[in-house]
Amino acid sequence: MARDDELKYAGEFRIDECTIITHEGFEYNINALIEAVNFYEDIYSATVSGSIIVKDTTNIVMNFPIIGQERLLLKIQTPQTNPTRETSIDFTKMPLYIYKINMQEGLNEGSQLISLEFASSEGLRNQTSRISQSYSGQPSEIVEKILRDESYLKSKKELIVEPTANNVKVVFPNYKPFKCIRHLLNISNSSVANNSPSYLFYETAAGFNFRTFDGLCKEPVKFFFRENVASVLNEKKVIDVRLNLETIVSYQIVTSKDTYKNLQNGMIASKLIEHDIYHKRLDLYKYDYLSNFDTDIHPDEGGSPIIAAAEDLETLKPITDSDAKLYVSSTASGYSFSEGSNYPYQSDNRNQTLQRKKSRKIQFESGVALNVEVPGQTAIHAGDKIRLEIGATSSIVQKDEDTDLTGNYIVTQLRHTFNQSGDAKHSIVMRVAKDSKQGNAYGNSIQRIPSHTIASAANNSVTKSTDAEYYSQTTAI
Repeated sequence: MARDDELKYAGEFRIDECTIITHEGFEYNINALIEAVNFYEDIYSATVSGSIIVKDTTNIVMNFPIIGQERLLLKIQTPQTNPTRETSIDFTKMPLYIYKINMQEGLNEGSQLISLEFASSEGLRNQTSRISQSYSGQPSEIVEKILRDESYLKSKKELIVEPTANNVKVVFPNYKPFKCIRHLLNISNSSVANNSPSYLFYETAAGFNFRTFDGLCKEPVKFFFRENVASVLNEKKVIDVRLNLETIVSYQIVTSKDTYKNLQNGMIASKLIEHDIYHKRLDLYKYDYLSNFDTDIHPDEGGSPIIAAAEDLETLKPITDSDAKLYVSSTASGYSFSEGSNYPYQSDNRNQTLQRKKSRKIQFESGVALNVEVPGQTAIHAGDKIRLEIGATSSIVQKDEDTDLTGNYIVTQLRHTFNQSGDAKHSIVMRVAKDSKQGNAYGNSIQRIPSHTIASAANNSVTKSTDAEYYSQTTAI
């Protein structure tokens, strides 16, 4: 007989607890009513969120009642021997908050489907508190102070912090806590990831994260997924379920190459004109993707850029030599408010953060991105580094793998779906992205067509036909 902690099939899950606590303190376990649970993580969102769909025959919305101010104790896990907060979804000690009744739909006489939406309690505290005070020190330390402060977010959850390299002085004038943290994201440089300014603040089931894209890329690969993994027998001569967890059920390419868009939004290149009001001067800073490629850290070690360094035929300039994106900023020099020469605090730090941060974010949004469905397991989180092995789809090339799609990715968005109606199954749909490709870089030069060949082609590009010839050609078509 199989143990409870033994995984029997890919996608198996166990809901250990799902209890609603009303605003008056009454508790109601709804495990038996659950049709499905959706749980969302997103590296661009400060908190986790989700929804529960229940099949109700007692009208709990009216009789309990549920008014959108309830707490939710939730624990779901993939069967495992030693569950931890990193390998399960456990909000029994730090409850979630039900804030919305999204759907209430009658099925038949005496029953209805109800969808309840929930999010972290820190999201509620963010809506009900404001910060009016000054801070000084490293941005990473200030973020933790805001997160732990009893007057603000009051969070006891684990916080994974990537240390910052700069000291700042900031004054927040009646801002909500998450807005303050977003400001700190924009003026921070990493001390452990090549001075990267690409900071993110997000929550997963394991806790909060204050990290850069580059810091995430430095991590080892946590999970491997492959197309068409065949069933393999283990030493007990039964199907190895763990290998089935590595199967890619389906995938879809999300982004296509859009050079216009990437020029306009500053991914490929940008220019910053900064007005120094203290020294009364204008400073110019240029940034481009190719020049900074080796400075940035990428999911694929030794990867190549996703754009070419080839020159334009007409201008004879590379695509990165452009002013398609222009930023204008005003600043006071970092030493302008101190009589001494060792003033430790920076000003707004735009020349070290703005262009590179914007470009890094767009590289992951508009680079190589896929929507991937895989069998569910509760140990996967947004921000994890995974590896996909995808076969080549062309019969022209003699390659087993698609070198553009195969490689290491960062999980940027994640949706767990725990379906209890019919065959109970846990599936994951995740958005994964990377900013480079495997294999050799694209060529940095192009074969120029001789001008006389272009002229000859132009002269022969338009031909005249008689009416009879035109209609005969049309009929043939």
